[in-house]
Amino acid sequence: MSALHASVLQAFKSMGWAYHPVPDQNVVEAAFEAHHAKVPLHVQSFDGADMLSVVATASFPCPPTHRSAVSELLMRTNKELTLGNFELEWDGGQVMFRVTNVFPSHRYDEKIIAGLVHNAVAEMDRLTPFLSEVCKTPTGELMLLRIPDLLQREDLLPPAPEVPEEAA
Repeated sequence: MSALHASVLQAFKSMGWAYHPVPDQNVVEAAFEAHHAKVPLHVQSFDGADMLSVVATASFPCPPTHRSAVSELLMRTNKELTLGNFELEWDGGQVMFRVTNVFPSHRYDEKIIAGLVHNAVAEMDRLTPFLSEVCKTPTGELMLLRIPDLLQREDLLPPAPEVPEEAA
């Protein structure tokens, strides 16, 4: 087991997150109950490169008829992101959020690992209702759907996390 993968396992244990290590691979899989959906997660560490990739997956695929509109949604969303990006696996319609970090050699900060996981889950949860709106739009109405207007809908955003009083 690589030191980076051991750090991933320790980060999950420290956070109290349920996870499943994939046998014979430097991969951890988990599923998080977020505000809008259950978010499947795949975390893979790459030996020698000191690199960690965290991938959150949408809980439903988009139909072939809606992939152009979903691609526009993802493109416009990616433009506003600072960390990570959304992807569409075109053939299967699976939407993913991927964030990757390259660590300094032998300096694998568990707080950074946990932050990457939090980021991936939060971004997928934030996108889920917008993705759902696009995917449930009748095919004949897709040309009328204005993605920029959809992205302005604040009613689809999860509530802001509460800040403990001592942190405020």
